[in-house]
Amino acid sequence: MKRVSSVLAGFLVCSSSVFAQTESEIRDRIVGTWRLVSTEETMKDGTKRPYQLEGPKGKGFLMYARDGYMCANLIKPNRPTWIDSDRPTTEEKVAASDGSFAYCGRYEIDVKQKQIIHLPEVATDMGFAGSRQVRPYKFENGRLVFSDVETHKPGVVRWKIVWEKVR
Repeated sequence: MKRVSSVLAGFLVCSSSVFAQTESEIRDRIVGTWRLVSTEETMKDGTKRPYQLEGPKGKGFLMYARDGYMCANLIKPNRPTWIDSDRPTTEEKVAASDGSFAYCGRYEIDVKQKQIIHLPEVATDMGFAGSRQVRPYKFENGRLVFSDVETHKPGVVRWKIVWEKVR
């Protein structure tokens, strides 16, 4: 019995190292352009809703470069069009800003914690610049899924963002 336990323990140790991915392997998988598939917030009562900013038909792109930089841009697609793009009104500017969010900066990969950390240097919300945005990740059916518990939005207990690689 002791021998079987030793063999089983050895197998588990070896198999976990075979399935563990290196930072380089994760970087190879994420580098490129990803299109937003969906956003979701789970409420305290168990109901789910899309992110409020982008709405149910939100659009967006997430780009990772091999050099360690990234950009994310999310928008509500039904924002009003500016009548004169050279001279938008204050109302048009507010409406455009109200339905969009973007940031760019460096990123890091923490393989052990299964996290991609975004380090925004510029952002539409200046309070976001200089922050540390932790994105727990997993790959499901060729998609990149970020999901975690929510600690800042009242009534929301979990968030989820699904991305699909542009081919």
